[in-house]
Amino acid sequence: MRPSTFPRLMLLAALLAPTIGLTALAASLPPAGAPTEAGMGLSARALARQLHEDGADATIKALDERKAWPQLRRAVAAGWSGWIELVPELITHTDDQTTARLRTALRLALPRNPRAVLAAVDPGNGPLLGAGALCTPHGMTAHWRATSIRAVSDVHDIHLAHQAADCQAALAAGSTVTGKANSGT
Repeated sequence: MRPSTFPRLMLLAALLAPTIGLTALAASLPPAGAPTEAGMGLSARALARQLHEDGADATIKALDERKAWPQLRRAVAAGWSGWIELVPELITHTDDQTTARLRTALRLALPRNPRAVLAAVDPGNGPLLGAGALCTPHGMTAHWRATSIRAVSDVHDIHLAHQAADCQAALAAGSTVTGKANSGT
């Protein structure tokens, strides 16, 4: 390299560094239109504190008054661990319609954050939060099923082994009934 080339390269690197840094920052941000906890006006930490201090019934009443259920369900469906962790305590105190919507949000979160969803699965495979209720491909797309099978297969946690096995069985059972993958229709 010629001696006069080195200063030019240093100048080029100095000029490009902010652009590269901003590009890396932009890549780490959620996509435009994606929900963020800061924009929700509600945080998983605050909701967990309210559950602990006031109990599930009071927290559910507050969620109803604030009309915050859609925000909570979007955060769960997006696979946000802090929100998913709250569902088992909330769901046992909700009405049938809210229960069904929370389960759907957990099902949508399964391929995005299988570890958190499996941690919420009832190890006894109960009707409310058992793998039979959360991992069933009924009503979901074939893509969801395939992605969920792959995601659950990638979870290697001894503490979630029973839930993962039950979930895999429920996901597999959806294809044995008709002999083909569920189309979601």
